Amino acid sequence: MKKILIISGTVLFCAIFLVSCAKREIAQLRFVEYEVVEPKIQDNKKEFFGYIKAGGDMELSFETSGVITKINFTDGDIVRKGQVIAEIDNKILELEEVENRAALMDARNQYQNAKNYYERIDKLHAVGGISDNDWDRARTDMQSKEHQIQIAKEQLEIARKRVGYGKLYAPDNGIILKKVKEENQYADPGQPVVIFQDNRKSEAKIFVSEKYINNFYKGKEVVLKSDEDIEPKTAKIKSITKTSIDEGAYRVTLILDKKYPELKDGMAIRAIVEFTPDSTEKVIELPASAVLEDENSSYVWLLVDVKKGVAKTRRQNIKAIDINDENIVVDGLHRNDLVVIKGASEIMDGQKVKIRGAEQF
Repeated sequence: MKKILIISGTVLFCAIFLVSCAKREIAQLRFVEYEVVEPKIQDNKKEFFGYIKAGGDMELSFETSGVITKINFTDGDIVRKGQVIAEIDNKILELEEVENRAALMDARNQYQNAKNYYERIDKLHAVGGISDNDWDRARTDMQSKEHQIQIAKEQLEIARKRVGYGKLYAPDNGIILKKVKEENQYADPGQPVVIFQDNRKSEAKIFVSEKYINNFYKGKEVVLKSDEDIEPKTAKIKSITKTSIDEGAYRVTLILDKKYPELKDGMAIRAIVEFTPDSTEKVIELPASAVLEDENSSYVWLLVDVKKGVAKTRRQNIKAIDINDENIVVDGLHRNDLVVIKGASEIMDGQKVKIRGAEQF
């Protein structure tokens, strides 16, 4: 009897120990969240990516240094594109332009003289009156003088551009909000002279594939969102490129209803566009967090052997067909597959995991 009690106690202890180990093992497993695959008709909204081309305030400055000799406008004045807003003392650069223009004329005269001389030498050489060496020197000198003309042209063009740096032009129609500098003050390159506000409304450029371009037309409303946590903005389609660019994408320009200071030039945006689905065929959509990639393929983690809130992971290769808002349309899964949607990047094939919301298993 005593022996039986000892054996029973040992068995009970082992059972309790094994249960305790099992619970401890489960407690140490990684949690993941899953989603049951359920094909559905694709949403009639599509997300396209692009960037902001902002209108608004900008600082205008010279590209060279000098004393400001003239400011043609004051605060609140309306200016038109191309008008000269301000000028600096540019006498030295203007003198350089004159000197380079004279150098070009001199180079042309020298070339003409060398050409005339070569033509005389060439005639004499043809009848044996001039040696090959003399003929070659004359030709080489003419070619050299011709090359000097090109050099002089380039130097004159540089001088002209530098003279142009002495004038500050309005980049667009707009208003002078504020003068930062005054006449007779010195300005360094890039130092603000005036604060200018153009009259353009902010625009957005998005890129649309051939598959969806037929759903776009001038005047169509689009909702813009940004990762910068700005409030959604409404825009309308302003124009569409007539031909595709860059691997079949069309560039679509959107114009906003007004200026938005928070929309900075170059800011990445997403355009949410309603469109007509190609068909009512059901598709499988997954959150972007569920789809992983390696050098070979795209894949997801499926949950198998689900028992009491614990499952094993199994890799399933899939094909990403389309991106719809924040979801990805995929092929390669079946109804009722259990797909890991959170924690997918932190697990391995065959790993045991705890799953949230799996009490029904």
